[in-house]
Amino acid sequence: MRRLPAGGLIDRSRTLCFTFDGVAMTGHPGDTLASALLANGRHLVARSLKYHRPRGILSAGLEEPSAMVTVRDESGSTPNLKVTEVRLRDGLQVASQNATPSLDKDRAAVLGLLGRTIGAGFYYKTFLWPRGAWHRRFAPLIRQAAGHGEVDPAPDPALYDKRRKSCDVLVIGSGPAGLSAAVTAAQSGATVILLEQDHAIGGSLLSSGETLQGLPALDWAEDAADALQALSNVTVMPGTLAFGQYDHGLVQAVETLPAGSACRAVLWKIRAKRVLLAAGAIERPLVFPGNDRPGIMLAGAVRSYIRRFGLAPGNRAVVAVSDPQERAATVAALQEAGIAVAAELPAGARLLCTQGKKHLAGLAWRDAHGRKHRTACDLLAMSAGWMPTAHLFAQMGGRLSFSETSQSLLPPETEGPLRPIGGARGVLDTGDCIADGKAAAHQAMAELEMHKHLCLPRPSPAPALKEVFTAGNGKAFADFQNDVTREDIALAQREGYRDIELTKRYTTLGMGTDQGKTSWTNGVLEIAALSGQDPAAIGHTTYRPPYSPVSLGALAGAETGRQMTPALRTPFHKGFGKLGCVFQTSGAWLYPRYFPKPGETMPQAIERETRAVRNSLGCVDMSTLGKIDVQGPDALEFLGRLYCNNFAAIQPGRLRYALMLREDGYVFDDGTIACLAPDHFLVTATTANAGSVWRHMRKCAQADWPGLDVSLTDVSDHWASLAIAGPNARSLLTALEPDFGTSRDAFPFAAVREGHLGGLPARVFAVSFSGELSYEINVPAGYAGALLARVMARGAEWDITPYGLETLDVLRIEKGHLSAGTEIDGRRTPGDLGMGGMVSTKKNFLGRALLQRSGLQAEGREQLVGLVPEDGTTPIPYGAHLSDQDIDARGCAATIGHLTAAIGSPALGRPVALGFLQDGRNRLGDVLWAHSPVAGRSVRVRVAEPCFYDPNGERLHG
Repeated sequence: MRRLPAGGLIDRSRTLCFTFDGVAMTGHPGDTLASALLANGRHLVARSLKYHRPRGILSAGLEEPSAMVTVRDESGSTPNLKVTEVRLRDGLQVASQNATPSLDKDRAAVLGLLGRTIGAGFYYKTFLWPRGAWHRRFAPLIRQAAGHGEVDPAPDPALYDKRRKSCDVLVIGSGPAGLSAAVTAAQSGATVILLEQDHAIGGSLLSSGETLQGLPALDWAEDAADALQALSNVTVMPGTLAFGQYDHGLVQAVETLPAGSACRAVLWKIRAKRVLLAAGAIERPLVFPGNDRPGIMLAGAVRSYIRRFGLAPGNRAVVAVSDPQERAATVAALQEAGIAVAAELPAGARLLCTQGKKHLAGLAWRDAHGRKHRTACDLLAMSAGWMPTAHLFAQMGGRLSFSETSQSLLPPETEGPLRPIGGARGVLDTGDCIADGKAAAHQAMAELEMHKHLCLPRPSPAPALKEVFTAGNGKAFADFQNDVTREDIALAQREGYRDIELTKRYTTLGMGTDQGKTSWTNGVLEIAALSGQDPAAIGHTTYRPPYSPVSLGALAGAETGRQMTPALRTPFHKGFGKLGCVFQTSGAWLYPRYFPKPGETMPQAIERETRAVRNSLGCVDMSTLGKIDVQGPDALEFLGRLYCNNFAAIQPGRLRYALMLREDGYVFDDGTIACLAPDHFLVTATTANAGSVWRHMRKCAQADWPGLDVSLTDVSDHWASLAIAGPNARSLLTALEPDFGTSRDAFPFAAVREGHLGGLPARVFAVSFSGELSYEINVPAGYAGALLARVMARGAEWDITPYGLETLDVLRIEKGHLSAGTEIDGRRTPGDLGMGGMVSTKKNFLGRALLQRSGLQAEGREQLVGLVPEDGTTPIPYGAHLSDQDIDARGCAATIGHLTAAIGSPALGRPVALGFLQDGRNRLGDVLWAHSPVAGRSVRVRVAEPCFYDPNGERLHG
């Protein structure tokens, strides 16, 4: 055990139990998983991605590149979590990743011996033969050998939420700059939100041994936090990661809630007038041979584990830190913990290599005079300087510039809503950070006109010492997470991948969950040293959100399952449920599928329902159709431009079938247009396209033709629609006691009547999707129950049968009617669907110009046809492709079309199908093959007209 007897910000009065690879361990409240593992003497926690080298804990924050694990709790398992970001809680089960059979005995570690043969891009050069073997053989092996944790396939039972906030000033980070800025802005009267990824407020002050304004750094941070908590205009949010910056001051953040909370995490969308990025800086590791062994840590992390978490990460340490002040601070912290300092490497030292198998055992180095030293140690505290954490700034396209002074990528001065402050702009001294935060807050307040401008000087970025340490020859890692070595970067330069974007992709430098936090500046410097380029000219790749990985659950929030796509219920849902309906989802709707009787299978129920409609009477719910009310002096002109057919002569009380095209000339949707008055129309759209048609119509009215005087109202939810269909439909309509005539002459096909049915207000449309005499009765949604009860009661005389979507599909296929998503699939012209005659040649309409393209008018296009089995009885397999040939010895046949629907027709007593066939209208009567790789069958079929039932439409007018 390496826990110190006193000190740190942990609660030693309580013990938390957890396991690592099945081994029981303990920690305390205030620990992270990283500190608890180190306190239990566990340094080896992971294996590297490519070479499976032993890896330990390098850092103490989100920049951790190597120590990733899978964590299991009561909610399931989560892979690829950095041990530095997991707050320790009781009962955690932690498992290492990327090791077989165990972390200590990983068979794949032999890959480390093949370093020279599996360098950057080796798979591009190695697995070229035999042809096709990459996908079948090599790729699965490589993916098994490399990679991180495995996703838990079980549903995540945890709850997530999404919320919004707004403020005058958003401060990201609670270090010295962030606290100073937040206090200054809040005391000036601004509404302030302070985000801190860590669960404790204070940032670098939590592990600092400095004195600030006469107080220890930790006390200064506590006083500042108390001052903020006392102000009503401040919201302090610990445990909240700001991961993305977007337009107009929008920042997205994820708040991880403590165990026992109602939900696991909340996704916040925060809109701020000014955003002060006080994310601090990331320490840069040294690049030298063997720099990745467990026991080698960043100097700042060493100080943090000693002073914040109260543990000694080693017994005997070597200090290799560029900055003299930081070196002294590190030595002081080591001495506080009772850790022997074996050596402080002087300026000009050359790091040759490290020793140790699964943990650091020693360091070989040369001093400035060339003398070689071997120092036994189990801890190396290293630092090559600091890199501003300016990722959120760069996400909006802002370019960072390489500073020769600070030897890092710095953000420029900006006038945008987000302003880096403190360490995020290269200011490293604690006192300077406090001053910078105060000055930036005053500047923001002045810009927001919240007080008179107080122009305070802003400190300059801290200079860095150049070439304090050099490195020997050997496997030196520039990117710990992706096993990218100095040799890999050199190889990329030699092979022509010199552009920074190409270098990144060829070597994987800066990729993965790390996103180059600890590697990117070192990578730029390595490229510059190899190529002789100015580091400023090399630049950097694109920064994208998220700054650190965010769970998909947090991004989705509560919008999962039915919360993601709520199932809509029609006004008849309850009534049909009492009639024994089986429901299914159809788009966003929970729609009646079929109505089985006791002991009846679905095919038997469908056949019974179909025969009832063809021979007597049935009823079906049509409420899911889109219904759009169009009114105004220019309503007819507006609809004429939207639809391709000509209905200028339509009279009140009549309706027309209509076809809508997209701008590219393809069919968008079909429906009906009912004229209720000279300037009042009701348009219907298919269920599948109802939302799209509504958005399209609004866009046309508002953006394309704003000069037309027309108003649109979506009334889909206003009306419940029940269709009665069959030879006795007119008799039932008469029995419902309408206050309008129902005779064939008084109410013909393609007409609409408004009035009452036995006192119920109603609109009735004489229109049919089944091919039978049919009326669609629309009543206000609140009257749906009364209408259904009356229809079932009055229709009992003709044995009325409710039917659902399955039967509706059979009826429409027998009739050859179109369905959105099958025949209307976004790739068809009116001519392809056999409706070329509907396209007006006398008016202009949306899609007309592009419909005239030669490709859309060419002969030989796929056209809608009907298909029947050649022998008249063999079922036509679903999912079939059409061909003139039988399948050859290779199992192939040239495709000339495909099926869209296939059924066994109860009315016709034989199988029928619809499909698209090249030059189909000229191939009526031809015999083809229907090959179905899905059903595994082939059938000879004959091409026929797509309308199989009542082709002359006599039953519609019965």
